[in-house]
Amino acid sequence: MILVVGEIVSRIRTFLSHGIFAVVAVYAVVTLAFVVIALTPDPGEAALTHSLVRQGRGDQLEAKLRAYRAARNLDVPVTTRYARWLVDITVLDWGRSFATGRSVLSMVREGLAYTLSYVVPGVVVGTAGGIWAGLSTARDSASNAGRGLSVLSYAAFGVPSFWLAAVFFVTVAPKLSWFPDRLPTTGPFSPEVLLFLAPAAVIVAVNVFAGQLRYARTKGSEYFQSDFVRQHRAVGVSRRKVMWYVLRVAAVPLLAVSLADLIAILVVNVFVVEYVFNVPGVGFLTYQAVLDRDMPVVLGMTMVVALAGIGANFLQEVANTLLDPRIGDDGGAP
Repeated sequence: MILVVGEIVSRIRTFLSHGIFAVVAVYAVVTLAFVVIALTPDPGEAALTHSLVRQGRGDQLEAKLRAYRAARNLDVPVTTRYARWLVDITVLDWGRSFATGRSVLSMVREGLAYTLSYVVPGVVVGTAGGIWAGLSTARDSASNAGRGLSVLSYAAFGVPSFWLAAVFFVTVAPKLSWFPDRLPTTGPFSPEVLLFLAPAAVIVAVNVFAGQLRYARTKGSEYFQSDFVRQHRAVGVSRRKVMWYVLRVAAVPLLAVSLADLIAILVVNVFVVEYVFNVPGVGFLTYQAVLDRDMPVVLGMTMVVALAGIGANFLQEVANTLLDPRIGDDGGAP
């Protein structure tokens, strides 16, 4: 009993330490983004100066620049701006967009809804299909089906996301009379929007599927050749049960790569897919905010990406502790 309580306390301490590190890491990432933006010359000032000079209104330049800086809090020292911003984001007051005047938090919620509407089904389908195909390939590596799946994984892994999206819009979409020609305005989870974003979900699924298949095949090959699997086969355990047992043993490393793939999707594929499909999700809004130097939106979207990536790593650490099947009731390895 004492050992059990001690183990629980140890795990709680581990979770707390990982949680504190995750919070510090999130603030470090968004602080870096703040510093980069704050120290970068504002192209808006140059554009305003150029416009006024061309219009022959150079005498108004100083007043216009003061008003421009005041509207964006650029007339306040950087340290003061940072301190205010740090407090504001902590209490979920992320300010308003310089470009649109909308609340950044509402823009984040709306953009995140559009992104999740195709990322979640893509990740779920790609992960499930990739793990199943990878373990099947590892189990039947000498079969034609196993070789075919291996070739498929390399082909899918090597196809760029933007190429898949471009091919769809150029060759497939024009032939589908029922497919919307632009994003409907009925809301991120409406049937019309989900239909429009179905190809985006497929593109995400293809990328996740390829990565999961290759990793699951590698880990599965190790486990299918292990002594404990051979013992199960020797006593007549069915192929389905052996597959389930291998999946259970490989769950933690496969979960780790699933979260890593999710981070990669957020960093790369989401930006590409949303730009091509013109979807106002996290990637597209971040890209547009960077072009406009819309600091509140850039920092808000950076916070979302940081929370997703670092939060995924935190969940991975929790899963490594809770889901490792080698820690059983008898405390032994399988």
